[in-house]
Amino acid sequence: MIKLFARAAALLFLLTVPVSAQDETPSDTQPQLAEAVESAAGASLIVATREAPPFALRGPDGEWTGIAIEMWEALADELDLAYDLRETTLADMIEGTAEGQYAASVAALSITADREFRVDFTYPYYSTGLGIAINPISTGGWLQVARNFFSWQFMVVLAGLSAVLLTAGVAIWFFERKGNEEEFSRKPVKGLGDGFWWAAVTMTTVGYGDKSPRTIGGRIVGLIWMFTAMIIVASFTAAIAASLTVGQLGSGIEGASDLDSVRVGVVESSTGAEELARRRIDARGFESVAEGYEALLEARLDAFVHDRPVLSYVARDQFDGQVRVLDQDIGREQYGIALPEGSDLREPLNRALLSYINSPRYEELIRRYLGSDGG
Repeated sequence: MIKLFARAAALLFLLTVPVSAQDETPSDTQPQLAEAVESAAGASLIVATREAPPFALRGPDGEWTGIAIEMWEALADELDLAYDLRETTLADMIEGTAEGQYAASVAALSITADREFRVDFTYPYYSTGLGIAINPISTGGWLQVARNFFSWQFMVVLAGLSAVLLTAGVAIWFFERKGNEEEFSRKPVKGLGDGFWWAAVTMTTVGYGDKSPRTIGGRIVGLIWMFTAMIIVASFTAAIAASLTVGQLGSGIEGASDLDSVRVGVVESSTGAEELARRRIDARGFESVAEGYEALLEARLDAFVHDRPVLSYVARDQFDGQVRVLDQDIGREQYGIALPEGSDLREPLNRALLSYINSPRYEELIRRYLGSDGG
């Protein structure tokens, strides 16, 4: 009886010990969120940012504001995170976060496949697209026509036309220099000038009559040149008429399909630069949207491509009435907070972020910076 009781007690002990041990052993594969937040809160985090109004703005007093900044402040407060903001470039926000120099990067930071290879992103907090900004004054009307006349393309046409006139002048001088010396001098410089003049007045049908071919060869050249000149004048007139018509109708830039034939600017290392490169559209890089707008106003650019809410905000805030953002978007993109790969902050930030963007506080934040239409 005593042995049976002992065996039953031993069996009960074996059944209860593993269960107790399992309850007391923490999981190594799924760390608790509280532990991740507690470890992050132990030291002040270095958070990278850059000016990207209205998502990140730095005031005269050095204080940072904006949609992304105020959102991060709310998240950090929720998770009890101490942090210091550090201003840097867009490229360094990605590289520095990937290398672990920054615990996070917060601004108008688009989530792309290339960036996802180097860093982790939180859940998206804003969705938008790329916009196209133009100067409605300098890209339309008679100013545009005048600019077309003094463009390098127009100068190339003039140079080609001059070369054709010179060729006709050389041909007529070659035949007339001996039999018609009084009208086409034997001296090469003066004689070629006479030939060029004759070709020009013949092409324009002015026909002053001061010079006319008398030799058989010269008359054959003259007859060929008359018909050739008619074709040249008709083509040249059509090109000028098209330029005038396009200039009067408007800017000629209505969407992304028009960007491959105009001068385009982007912010360096931005998703706008990546998108235009993917479309094989040449673009000039600028440090900021404001610099790009200055180039538009100085007629050094025809269009500027960047994130629509940033384009619209800077246009209203600094260039009211001087630039226009087209209605058509290029693609879609989403903003997120960049984190080093495998960061323990990702899960707690995602939970806090999802709660925040579905709250009235986030709606009020968007309205305050972007208006009732959200940008």
